[in-house]
Amino acid sequence: MTFGDRLVRHRRNAGLSQEELSERSGVSVRAISDVERGRARSPQRRTTEALLDALDLDERDRAELRRLARTGGVVLTSPVRSVPMYVADLVGRDAELDAIAGKPHGLVVVHGAAGTGKTSLAVRAAHLLEGRFPDGQLLVDLEGSQRPLQRLLRDLGVPAEHVPEDVNGQTRLYRSLVAGKRLLLVLDGARTEEEVRTLGADPGCLTIVTSRHRLAGLAGATWIRLGGLTEPFALDLLASIVGADRVETDREAARTLVRLCGTSPLALRIAGNRLASRPRWPLRHLVEQIEERRLAALTAGDLDVRGAFEVSLAHLPETARLVFRRLGLLVGTHVTPDLAAELAGVTAAEAGQALEELTDVSLLDPDEHGYAMHGLVRTFANGLIDATDDDAHRRMLSWLLESTVAAGVLFGQTGDARRVRPRGRTFPDVVAARRWLDEHRDLLPEIVDRAQARGLHDDVARAVIALSHYAAIEPGLLWERVYRAALASAREPWQEIVVLAQLGWVLFDVAGRSGPALEVLTRAARLAGESGETGHLGWVWLVASAAHSGLGHFDEAERVCLKAIASMREPGDEHYARSVLGVLWRLMDRPIAAVTAHEEVAEEQRAYARGIYDLSALGRTLGWLGLALIDADRADEAVVVLTEAEDVYRRAHMRSWLARTLLHRALAHRAAGCLDASDDDLARALEGFRAIGDGLGEIEILRALADNAASRGDDGAAQRHLRDSLAVCERWDTDATHEIAAEVRQRLFAG
Repeated sequence: MTFGDRLVRHRRNAGLSQEELSERSGVSVRAISDVERGRARSPQRRTTEALLDALDLDERDRAELRRLARTGGVVLTSPVRSVPMYVADLVGRDAELDAIAGKPHGLVVVHGAAGTGKTSLAVRAAHLLEGRFPDGQLLVDLEGSQRPLQRLLRDLGVPAEHVPEDVNGQTRLYRSLVAGKRLLLVLDGARTEEEVRTLGADPGCLTIVTSRHRLAGLAGATWIRLGGLTEPFALDLLASIVGADRVETDREAARTLVRLCGTSPLALRIAGNRLASRPRWPLRHLVEQIEERRLAALTAGDLDVRGAFEVSLAHLPETARLVFRRLGLLVGTHVTPDLAAELAGVTAAEAGQALEELTDVSLLDPDEHGYAMHGLVRTFANGLIDATDDDAHRRMLSWLLESTVAAGVLFGQTGDARRVRPRGRTFPDVVAARRWLDEHRDLLPEIVDRAQARGLHDDVARAVIALSHYAAIEPGLLWERVYRAALASAREPWQEIVVLAQLGWVLFDVAGRSGPALEVLTRAARLAGESGETGHLGWVWLVASAAHSGLGHFDEAERVCLKAIASMREPGDEHYARSVLGVLWRLMDRPIAAVTAHEEVAEEQRAYARGIYDLSALGRTLGWLGLALIDADRADEAVVVLTEAEDVYRRAHMRSWLARTLLHRALAHRAAGCLDASDDDLARALEGFRAIGDGLGEIEILRALADNAASRGDDGAAQRHLRDSLAVCERWDTDATHEIAAEVRQRLFAG
């Protein structure tokens, strides 16, 4: 209904012709005719008031005509709707829908990377909240509309001839139409805060904005960030498209497909559509295509993952685009400004700004220590890499390896490992170094492999040697792969000797393979004799003595250990070797001599144990002392000593050795007849081993729990713990766990 339509009705109700109304109002007949025919959309205020007075209207009719005059002769007819049908297979967004539903009015910004389902979420929310907004629900596609205000006005029912030509006029008309209304407005694909400020509905309405940008400058907004789905919801989405039976038929392939799609709703929808249109394809076939072609395989019709990412990247500054491309070289998915600066050849400040810009368009996710890169986004970045980026690749690998050196040396060094010194890179303290190494530990095999492929052998050897004490603090089977690979980079005899000694340690102490460990250590000792590089020989012999003991060669182990003690060049190294001798005496059934040796060493170590390496050495001596006291039938004293060891390991933040100490104290409690206290320590140790992914430790704890249950006469609990330990053996699938599994099966069968 326009101003002209209403004017005609009121004039006729008054029984007036245009000429008679003109005579009463003083407005020309031509002006009245133009208004009634719509040729004049918005009469001037003076004209409007003259016509109202002439028609002698009541206050309600006057107010309506004044409003129609202000809005160019247009009134909003309710309800109005331009929101499309919602996506039926939206899954895993209940929390986000609840957050939107909890906002009665105002502004909600749904932001996230391309393909995370922002529009689907907003549309579903609009339909769910339809009853709360009786005047209608509107959606405008800001990415696909060059004139969004005109589109909104048309959706609001404004005839094309009544839309003002200038933006200011359009804005005034839009504002007047939605004033006082209860509307839900979806602004899909906003790029700037200004777009939202211009188009956002009245404060009494609810405006849902979707954007690749966070749009942090919008006052009073509620922000909801969308990422990938969890794996269970991603599987549900896939099943909703291709059918649940097809997913259940090969659930492992379905899980692999979900991981390859990065749990991205867009990528999963594309994959699902391709499979749905090819009902005879097994899921494994599409998995193979994506593994070979990655993003090129994730295209279906007008849905394209690569294109979605390209839109996010297109409008960024040149430095941000360069940083993003170089992130395709990244080892892992985590980046800091310092590393980005090395990759892009810019300053850390410039790199930090670029990372923030990439975060703003949801190509990166901020986290506690830097930025994380989604798997598909990384694949997209990797596809942009070309030969001109090779120098950046070498710079990154050198930087990572030098950072490893700088962090590793803060944990202490022994023997010839002391010959490695940082070259420029530093960490403020051991806490920062520990955090950096913890974050990069699992990436080390890939870093080493890539660096060796580019001839960075000295960098690799120095980094691996610098890690010796950190590796002892955080033991794991990973180190065997790292040390074996590093042997190919050891170009000098002393480097090879140190790496061989470390490999021997991990084979004996972590993998429990004394024979292979002794072979490696014998090779190291022979190389030391041939080259004259004897600075690390004491440590080679010390680990060799432990390997001899693992084979039951105790006399030889004692002889070699005494040689190691005599060869140590630093007091702390000698103390550690003397404590290892105490371990051998305990294994040789000489617990009193072992207790004496450990007590003497512990007393000396307490005097200087401040840094993490010295604390770790004291902790191990106390742990070995506790075991010797158990063997000497002094279990109560063992509990006291092992409690001191627990405190030392807590101060040093050594989770693996702390869990080991709790196991040893559990044994002391058992020896003292306190099974409840023993179970408590075992439960805490089990939690610790599981937290750090130590499968062998987990198995040992479960077997100890079985022993405690058997001591109580609870055969059912003992059998349950043994079956649990067998399941862990099968999950880890190593030579050591195969041997343990055989023992457990024999015990279960005998039971």
